[in-house]
Amino acid sequence: MEAIKLVVSDLHLGSGRFTSEGIKNPYEDFFFDESFVELLEYYTSGKYDGYDVELIINGDFLNLLQADILKDGITITEPDSLVMLQRIMKGHSAFFDALRQFMYALNHHVSIIVGNHDQGLLWNKVEKLLKNAVSPRMDIYNRSKSFDGVYIEHGNDYDILNSFSARDYAQKSAKTNETILNIPWGSYFVMTFIYPRKRVTPYLDRIRPLRKYIRWGLFFDTAKTFGTLIMMVWFYLKNRFHPDPRVRKKFHITLDRIMESLKLSSLAETAVSILKHTHYRVVIFGHTHIAMQIDLHGKQYINTGTWTEIVSMGIDNPGRHTKLTYALIDYSTSPVRASLREWNGHYRIEHELPR
Repeated sequence: MEAIKLVVSDLHLGSGRFTSEGIKNPYEDFFFDESFVELLEYYTSGKYDGYDVELIINGDFLNLLQADILKDGITITEPDSLVMLQRIMKGHSAFFDALRQFMYALNHHVSIIVGNHDQGLLWNKVEKLLKNAVSPRMDIYNRSKSFDGVYIEHGNDYDILNSFSARDYAQKSAKTNETILNIPWGSYFVMTFIYPRKRVTPYLDRIRPLRKYIRWGLFFDTAKTFGTLIMMVWFYLKNRFHPDPRVRKKFHITLDRIMESLKLSSLAETAVSILKHTHYRVVIFGHTHIAMQIDLHGKQYINTGTWTEIVSMGIDNPGRHTKLTYALIDYSTSPVRASLREWNGHYRIEHELPR
């Protein structure tokens, strides 16, 4: 039977475009439910009717770092993650209806790889809730998935700021003795520094690369940028000498390592190394939000990018952009090959801008 696999990453589904009060939600980054439904419909009908189709969501499928619902803004328990998932499913009902309908066919499958923004999927009850909502046949992978010479991983484990161990994904709270997620430095920074500022600057966490934005800001908006850098230094020092030793450990990291983590090229270098030194012919990552494809002597590296908006500071393509990119793995050739695609969907005369 003919078969294809679709790989997407970094959808970052939040609790919906609007809050319960009807106000635009500044923490929502995913606005393409209809386009995603169309993608699944296209690859399960017409030419692809009867195909074996697997959808692989390679990390950061869900935004399970919704600090606005937490008691203290930073400690995430299993019940907290359950509430977050319930809010996401309610805010994106069409998306989850499409996944459920997709899985009705026994020759369709969904695999989820856990990323740094949906670490909460490692909770047993959260995994069970998601499978009950979509299909018990859904598979959830702690780190990676490989098959037929293809290796797929989100990529956060090669980023010192966002890496975590699935074996130690939870820990006891020093204050309450509750079991909470052992979130990495990057998640802690997003929840306690970035999210409080998203109400004023909603695109703050979507700027790529951040180092160029800082340099641009120091030149064109010196006072504001310098003030933000001072607050970031204070944030680091406050947590580096925090009374809780586990918090201190997260911040036991040098500036050089932080700057290395912000380099967009480092993950591509890791992928090229895997291709050179293993039997894999295709490596697919996400995490950086920058879609790319590199061919290396008959082997391929693909980064599937993101379906959220990017504020690009690159001189080659500056501005705000959204590209609905994904990888298509086609079994019609031997060996199988992958290609980076952009989904355009049906023509729409107009649509509402995110903000």
